[in-house]
Amino acid sequence: MSLGIAFFSQALSSAVTWNPADKNANLALSGSDLIVTKTTTDAYGTVRATWGIAAAANGYFEVYISEATQSQYIMIGVGTSAMSLSASVGASATGWAYYQETGDKWTNGGNSAYGASYLANGTVIGVAFKNGKLWFAKNNTWQAGGDPAADTGEAFSGITGTIYPAVSLYRKSAPAHVIGGHFKTADFTYSPPSGFAAWEA
Repeated sequence: MSLGIAFFSQALSSAVTWNPADKNANLALSGSDLIVTKTTTDAYGTVRATWGIAAAANGYFEVYISEATQSQYIMIGVGTSAMSLSASVGASATGWAYYQETGDKWTNGGNSAYGASYLANGTVIGVAFKNGKLWFAKNNTWQAGGDPAADTGEAFSGITGTIYPAVSLYRKSAPAHVIGGHFKTADFTYSPPSGFAAWEA
């Protein structure tokens, strides 16, 4: 089955989506606000989801890479409402990200080695958050030996505040960057780790 843009155009509506009122102007939403497309200017633009959870709660969501074959640069992660939408997730202390090009993790404008790059279209990035800890999976493989179900090997810890799913796209030049979000169980490609609920829940 094709998992490209057509897949997302058929996605069921969800209580949680990318937020049309909380995005950079250089991003466009479609597919019931589950698809993000970079529309103008080769520069970072960020969007947050419509629902944030407290640091003491837990949630899982997925991001599907639909089109990103040129100059990758995508950042996937979470951020607070204070995170700038004109910079990448991880560019400040209010965002935490997994970087497509190198697999590094980013926060507060700094990076460190973490996991595998995710350069191929069709890649699904899973994001798990619980009790201030954050994990990332590439096609259902949790990176850097992480195990959210066992509460070990997290990419980040000590995260506080209300946390929102967030992505940053860079490339407008053809082909433009396009990603999709999955926030509810019925739309997931993979099952959340044990002890984690869909972000919508």
